Amino acid sequence: MQYRRLGRTNLHVSAIAYGGLPTVFQPPDVVIEAINHALDQGVNYFDLDEGGNQFVPEKVYLDGASKIGQVLKQRRNDCYLGVKSMRQTYEELQHDVDLALERLVKGTAREVIDIFQLAFLDSPEKVKLVLSKQGGLRALEEAREEGKIDFILATAHNPKTLLQAMETGRFDVIEFPFNIIENEYLNQVMPLAEKMDLGTVVMKPIGGGQLAGLYDLSLRWILQHEVDCVIPGMRNIEEVKKNVVFGSRAEPLSAQELATLEKLGKEVGAEYCHRCGYCMPCPQGIIIVGVMDLMRGQMLTLDMKKRSYNEVLKKRLNSDPANCEQCGQCVEKCPFKLPIPALMQRAVSLLGDG
Repeated sequence: MQYRRLGRTNLHVSAIAYGGLPTVFQPPDVVIEAINHALDQGVNYFDLDEGGNQFVPEKVYLDGASKIGQVLKQRRNDCYLGVKSMRQTYEELQHDVDLALERLVKGTAREVIDIFQLAFLDSPEKVKLVLSKQGGLRALEEAREEGKIDFILATAHNPKTLLQAMETGRFDVIEFPFNIIENEYLNQVMPLAEKMDLGTVVMKPIGGGQLAGLYDLSLRWILQHEVDCVIPGMRNIEEVKKNVVFGSRAEPLSAQELATLEKLGKEVGAEYCHRCGYCMPCPQGIIIVGVMDLMRGQMLTLDMKKRSYNEVLKKRLNSDPANCEQCGQCVEKCPFKLPIPALMQRAVSLLGDG
């Protein structure tokens, strides 16, 4: 396994690390086996992501406690842990730090969160709030002073808001989506990170599964760039075995391989949501990014998608794509000019309960 310096943290992390989101949908025994195998192969960073549970305070970090938390009880010194919060205020982040310590690392050899993440900083309003005196960043800075966490990470799907956070100088690490389609981070984000000596963690390396047919080429392409750590999501030991090999040998792509990857990227990119959020708010209250992720993502079975669509999007979040009036405001605001109204109709046909 190759290790790369994670910017000014001076941590040396494995080039391929563990993206935790898919583990939410797997039983603990399957996940624990996969994590242990990853650690055995030299993976030394686990990026915890609990999906929808992260938006429910009484559930957050419980799934992680039953999986990575169990591994850490025996192997805390083999693994750096990244923990995220989807919340923004000072009081909320104080609470989440203490909850993460209690549920994930209490009783382990190192009772500290290595990297705590402020997630989904995708709008100027969110960034402004977390940076304010009432915002969550101040709580994380205090937690760092108290020895509860070591480093602070900013996560965003929007390069403009990520730059806004980076320019404050108050973050140690950034996390962003990067692949053959989402390559806009090459323009400003990655050069600034290098200049500021910020650690860089790449999420969505397989485009949420949409580039899975060429996952090997995608990982190799990413690792040719100036990034520190790539976190493909891995559900089980078989996926760990497939991915970790590229942490030790990531040969540059041949011209033919690059052309093949670019061709797939162009095909998928025609309807690929970058989750930047520019299309919102929708006049009808549709959470467009959530609908797109659910429809196009590859982690859930069709039945699971239908349940999420009808029980969460429509009922709990009151975000029914059937309410789309085809006004076209979203298309005007989308930097990639995706056919969003047509995609909302497709979501209704594919996932709706009729």
